[in-house]
Amino acid sequence: MFVEKRVYELKIIVIYDRIKKRGVCMDDFQFEYDQKKKTRLKKGPIYMMACILCLVIGGIGGYFIHDFQSNRYGDDSDVYNEIAQIIENDFLDTSDNDTSLQERMLNGMVLALGDPYSSYLSLEQSQELGTSINGTFEGIGITYTMVDDGAIVLDVYQNTPAQKAGIQKGDIITHIEGTSIAGYTSDKVKEMIQGESQSQVALRLLRDGKSQNLSATRQNVDTSIASSIMTVNQQKVGYVRIVTFGENIHEVIETKLQDMKSQKINHIIIDLRDNSGGYLNAAQEILDLFVPEGQTLFSLQDKDGKTEEYKATSREKYVFEHGYILVNQQTASASEVLSAGLKENLDYQLIGKTTYGKGVAQTQVTLSNSSVLKYTHEKWLTPHGTWINGTGLEPDYVIDETNIHDFHVGEMKQSYQYDDVDDNIQYMQEMLQELGYSLDRQDGYFSHQTTTALEAFEKDYALKQDGIYSQNDRLILLSALTYHLYQEKEDVYLQKVNQLIQ
Repeated sequence: MFVEKRVYELKIIVIYDRIKKRGVCMDDFQFEYDQKKKTRLKKGPIYMMACILCLVIGGIGGYFIHDFQSNRYGDDSDVYNEIAQIIENDFLDTSDNDTSLQERMLNGMVLALGDPYSSYLSLEQSQELGTSINGTFEGIGITYTMVDDGAIVLDVYQNTPAQKAGIQKGDIITHIEGTSIAGYTSDKVKEMIQGESQSQVALRLLRDGKSQNLSATRQNVDTSIASSIMTVNQQKVGYVRIVTFGENIHEVIETKLQDMKSQKINHIIIDLRDNSGGYLNAAQEILDLFVPEGQTLFSLQDKDGKTEEYKATSREKYVFEHGYILVNQQTASASEVLSAGLKENLDYQLIGKTTYGKGVAQTQVTLSNSSVLKYTHEKWLTPHGTWINGTGLEPDYVIDETNIHDFHVGEMKQSYQYDDVDDNIQYMQEMLQELGYSLDRQDGYFSHQTTTALEAFEKDYALKQDGIYSQNDRLILLSALTYHLYQEKEDVYLQKVNQLIQ
């Protein structure tokens, strides 16, 4: 999975496989984020949809509009057709958009619903649907976020080319195959990183302000799950990290649980941090590995208020004395289904921050031109009948953690010095403060103390010590910050679990 975002518009490649079994998809939470904030990276949900929602060009799209209108809107269909014809014939298109007017009109019809989870997917997009959600692709196995100067590595998955090459969380990739990626879109970077299996990709990156070159061998990677067995207070503890809810992930998880059972492990940690969802049936299958037969896993409620409960079956169960679930603001959708089911049925403890709060499910329909309409179809309820949409799940133990998403990274086209006022100065002050430099304010005014703190940073990182905040200062400061957050600080979530296990 390549998680991608720009400075102004946070993105994710969210592509879905065709829905099997029930045909219901717990769509990812992140689609509304760039509607809320396009000016800077900030604390909160970090992932956004990267797909350009478009449809196949041609008359078939027009047929779809006509058919839809005739069946649902009666005489109003003539008005829709009139508008479409006028736009197609007479509208002066001054945009640089290569997508056809027909495609944009169809896309706009869904966007006008105001539902961040409903969308059109083109034929090509629908064919690619399973790549991200199932967590397999030809690449190196990293999650990254885009800033003006490059790509910040947010995660490196186990047993992947990236891990073998020595790439670390917090690294900033600045060049790929000798080409600077400053100002590149996340899609372009993804295209450059992914490639034919066994081929090499050369990367230049910054780590704590120092440049180095690495090479990774592309291969088919699976980022859907990671697991280990750790020792805490002389007790063996099982750890399972679920990155995405792919179609057959429950089979992989059951294999891990069987191993833990054979080793008589009594404590389990399920890490759902930054897991934005996936298939509902995958969450259902995983819950059924834990919850006793007959107990409610979750419920679905349609637009007419009809509610259907989903119960645990008689299959083999994996019982642990204590269970802990790690969650944060990006834990959403199917992740919340799993978290609520384990908490309310088995009293598993939630550790972290309040989850995102996506309480609706989507279904998708393949249209006559092979494009896909994905739309919100139902709401889901916890085993106790609670609808968490917009509120999320409250943790039993709150973790106050600082990460890169707590910091603002704005576009910077000029340098700043004493007596200037700008948002970029505030962002600089926040980063310097986190790194331990003394400041008298963090409001965007470039004070004497700000100058002193910046000069101290410049000295520490062998930069030109002039107290002027340049673009190069910004890049090195960001590199130092990410290294500090991801390499120098302990995982406070796991620290809390360690305290709870006696």
